[in-house]
Amino acid sequence: MYAIVFFSLIAQLSFSQVKTSKEFKYTMSKPYEVVDGSKWYFSFNDEVLALKENRGGFIVQKFEGESLEESKRSESEGLPKGAVKEGCIQVDSRIYFFYSLWDKPAGKEQLFVRELDFNTLKFKADKLLISVKGKVSGVLYSGGAFVYRVYDKFNISLNFDETMFLVQYRINPEEKRDALNKDKIGFHTFDLDLAEVWESVVTMPYTEKKMNNVGYCLDNFANVYILAEVYKDETTKRTDKEGNPNYDLELIRIDADDQNLSQSNITLKDKFLTNYGFFEGNDFEIIISGYYSNDKYGANNGMYVYRLDKEGSVISQSINEFSADVLKQFESQRTQSKVDNADRKGKLGLNNLRLRKLIIHNDGSITSIGEVYYVVSHYNSKTGQTTYTYYYEEMILMNINPDGELVWMKKLPKFQYGGSPRGGMSFYYMASENNMYLVFLDNVKNLELDVNSVPAKHNDGRGGYLTAYQVSKETGEWKKLSIFDTRSVNDIAVYQFATGRIVDINENEFAVEFYKKGKEDVMFKVTLAE
Repeated sequence: MYAIVFFSLIAQLSFSQVKTSKEFKYTMSKPYEVVDGSKWYFSFNDEVLALKENRGGFIVQKFEGESLEESKRSESEGLPKGAVKEGCIQVDSRIYFFYSLWDKPAGKEQLFVRELDFNTLKFKADKLLISVKGKVSGVLYSGGAFVYRVYDKFNISLNFDETMFLVQYRINPEEKRDALNKDKIGFHTFDLDLAEVWESVVTMPYTEKKMNNVGYCLDNFANVYILAEVYKDETTKRTDKEGNPNYDLELIRIDADDQNLSQSNITLKDKFLTNYGFFEGNDFEIIISGYYSNDKYGANNGMYVYRLDKEGSVISQSINEFSADVLKQFESQRTQSKVDNADRKGKLGLNNLRLRKLIIHNDGSITSIGEVYYVVSHYNSKTGQTTYTYYYEEMILMNINPDGELVWMKKLPKFQYGGSPRGGMSFYYMASENNMYLVFLDNVKNLELDVNSVPAKHNDGRGGYLTAYQVSKETGEWKKLSIFDTRSVNDIAVYQFATGRIVDINENEFAVEFYKKGKEDVMFKVTLAE
């Protein structure tokens, strides 16, 4: 018994002695009254604004100064009854909050925007942006017994230089059979004064059974691009008799001037694309990138990059395989042996890797950041209930030069899990001139981790060390940096860390809000001091 207590005290003492890395410094604001509810965070001119929905209304807080003290707070009325939140976007000092509302007497789906001024903390009058005859498709969500609502009916995204935004939605099909129905997709483009540039409801060139839309993009000239998988026959099977992909990629371009459609085909040959990233790059390039598999059921075997001009023609394409030496890092000896065996058989791959971010550098090179993510369900036969565990694990970074060649590939160890999606898991990205930083909450045991050791698990909601990987843009060389221990910051414990609460302040700073108990929150400013 005494030995257990002794070793426990030694462990706690060693953890408490961990120091903040010199590359970061932080300041903490004075505590302020907590506001519960849904939360969104924004920044402008080195100040932070928090928008919080509470008891049917909105509370807006501004934080400024060296330690981001709360300087101003205002209250506004809530959304109309029956409104569904559709998202927020920010451009400079303007914040646009979108919601949809079903007009039952008219039989119309409506999209409204409420603009928030960063300086005054006041909302402008709600503006009706779009009115659609009939229902639009979304995601059905059950809020309990016999309570259902449809969310994500309107997809809203900014163009590359943030001078316009696109609203896209799918009209509920008249035909229920995929073999007969051709999707009707609504597109509306707006400038930042909320004036409509153009709008059109476009009927897709193939039936729903024949095609699968996987991404949308708005360029700086108000042209819209649709990325779609198009099957080669009517079977909807992903492979043909020889085991090759039974579909091609097609880029559909909608011209801003006349809304005419043009189509470009991208032949996949023998690769199955498992992840898609769809971006506008430098010099008006369209970049399609993600991960591929060599067979229908296999793991991800590497990364692909397609570069297209603004007309949709392929300029170049490349693939780069994963490295066995990299995938073996931070794994058990048993797993390392499995990786070597798969490599010998030509089946080296990584399961559940999701493309999280694609950074397009000024020289035309790109860096991809992938994260292993998966969900495990647990059924309790006694209660009849199913629960889920969400896993956010290692990150894979790959740097590809403008010629499509792999410059470097790195694996950053991480093992987070929890009972709800994201929360305080996954990571936040920031960059300086020479380095990239991936900020996340980690188990303190992982601050010093040998390349042949498996990272200790971090259970979301159980404290943790705010940590960052510093990665060189040029070489990919990395090191791990400690920022602070959430269990003891300036002699207090802070709680309710969420990755989605982190907000950029400027190139070298970010802010994050914590709960400190006693019905008080605190705001942290974290500064990169490299």
